[in-house]
Amino acid sequence: MPRVGGEFAPPVASGAPTLPKIPAFRGLDQDSVVVAVAAAVDGQRIDLYLQPIVTLPQRKVRYYEAMSRLNAGNGEVVAAADFLPYAELGSLLPKLDGLGVLRCVQVVRRLLLKNRDIGLFCNLSAATLTDAGFPQLLELIDANRAIAPSLVFEFTQNAVRGMGPIEHESLAALAERGFRFSMDNLVDLRIEPRELTARGFRFVKAPAALLLNRVGSATANIHPADFSDLLGRFGIDLIADRIESESTVVDLLDYDVRFGQGFLFSPPRPVRAEALQGVADPGTGEQARVGTGPPPAGPSLRGSGLAQIVRAVSGRT
Repeated sequence: MPRVGGEFAPPVASGAPTLPKIPAFRGLDQDSVVVAVAAAVDGQRIDLYLQPIVTLPQRKVRYYEAMSRLNAGNGEVVAAADFLPYAELGSLLPKLDGLGVLRCVQVVRRLLLKNRDIGLFCNLSAATLTDAGFPQLLELIDANRAIAPSLVFEFTQNAVRGMGPIEHESLAALAERGFRFSMDNLVDLRIEPRELTARGFRFVKAPAALLLNRVGSATANIHPADFSDLLGRFGIDLIADRIESESTVVDLLDYDVRFGQGFLFSPPRPVRAEALQGVADPGTGEQARVGTGPPPAGPSLRGSGLAQIVRAVSGRT
């Protein structure tokens, strides 16, 4: 599911996330919030936003990250950190991922019409890799493998650490089709770059505060100043995110960080409706197998899983 890098907070140890103090969910208990999120998914009220990832120090846009926002229907927009934990409790993540991947394919094709060097990061949950509908999602991805160099699937550090044989098999299937991966939401710098590279990871995204040793210094097995160089030796690019000040950029340059993301450069901005329409393959001129407009709304998707979402939005039966 496209989500804000660093915003997704998994449920607390008890299995239930803390109720967010935001107007959209005020007065609702946990079960009611899950129902409200499910209704937003069925009603196609999960909007797509993009935030640029820029080169440093030039600040040229090189990639975008796809992020999600829940439209509460009353003008209020709910951030991913506030609704994704409830989507997880309601087993909605594969469905959200299916819609997200379809939209990311559409956006990538639109971006490539203007700039062949641009790329898009699309977040996925580990639940999607083990979902019964993953083979259908793989068919969609397989049909669009021409855009593989420009579409990067991103997983949180906790998700990567928790992956087992089934998840690794699904990752391998994506990697065989030319897609690359990124690991984000780092909580520490204890990673094995050799293993990540072997599994197809080519990017690691870490909070600027963590890289600058302002938090989590006790959980690193390498000095943060050497982290970028270590990753580079294994073909992995380091991206610093959550950058909010010019002084942070200056400090990151001393750490040889080549890419940055954060509100300093741009906040996430909503994707225009026309960018979510079917577009021709830049290389072949053929129409993408992603439909010709937004996914069907309402009851047609109600209660459906990942496989049904892919078939419905792709126009397959």
